[in-house]
Amino acid sequence: MIIVRMAGDTMRTKYAAFAALCCCACLAACSQDASPPAPGAAAPRVKAPAPVHKGPSADELTAGMAAAPTMGKSPLLADLKFELADRPKIGQVLEINLALVPKLDGGPASVKVSESEGLEAAQGDAPFEVPEVTAGEVYRHTLHVTPTTDGVLLVNLTVSLSHDDVNDSQSYSVPVIVDR
Repeated sequence: MIIVRMAGDTMRTKYAAFAALCCCACLAACSQDASPPAPGAAAPRVKAPAPVHKGPSADELTAGMAAAPTMGKSPLLADLKFELADRPKIGQVLEINLALVPKLDGGPASVKVSESEGLEAAQGDAPFEVPEVTAGEVYRHTLHVTPTTDGVLLVNLTVSLSHDDVNDSQSYSVPVIVDR
């Protein structure tokens, strides 16, 4: 007697064996004893639940804003996002909306504008200072600059944050493209 097997039969046999093996593994895992650990054994670590954050997330609050690139390679203290209110023009005041999103709790925090070639910072702007910050929250500020030349100009910003008795700072730049 000659038995003819088809290629599909071999595959079905292999899949059936694999499925049976998976079922046995699941049943063995379900039937493990849930007795307390032996004396002297390490207790299982229970991870505390993450705090519930009510309301929109920082990403939702800063949707449509661009991330300001950092200068340097140190670990980031915060994300700094920006958006330009209008198209930049020479001699016209440009409004830059900033959003600071700290990555750790601390305070005080501040954002300072450095001298930038081709841009004049408005003299009447209030400083961007926050006495205390919470990680993941969004802190907003509006900055005013006046382009004095065309081209790609950079608004240089330095974020300083005190935390754990340490004062850290990180530099960022906001690109502004000015056409004639």
